[in-house]
Amino acid sequence: MKVNLQISGVLAAGLLLTACQEEEPNHTVQYFLDNPQARQEMLAKCEVTDNAISDANCINADTAARSVARDERRQRQKDAVQSLYGDGS
Repeated sequence: MKVNLQISGVLAAGLLLTACQEEEPNHTVQYFLDNPQARQEMLAKCEVTDNAISDANCINADTAARSVARDERRQRQKDAVQSLYGDGS
């Protein structure tokens, strides 16, 4: 009986600590587009976090990073074409 009470106490304390843990608010893709430092920090955190694939912030930061990379690639291609053919006038 004493063992059951001790186990119950430990479980209750664990649940209480888990419930009190502050959870980071979810940010949108736009937030991570507008805040490159926050995006980099979140991506670094997501690399070492279990179940990052299902974390909204990890998904949104990754989506923002892919969008930035795509835009930069398009700009480089546009600049390369312009350097070859001029501005078209």
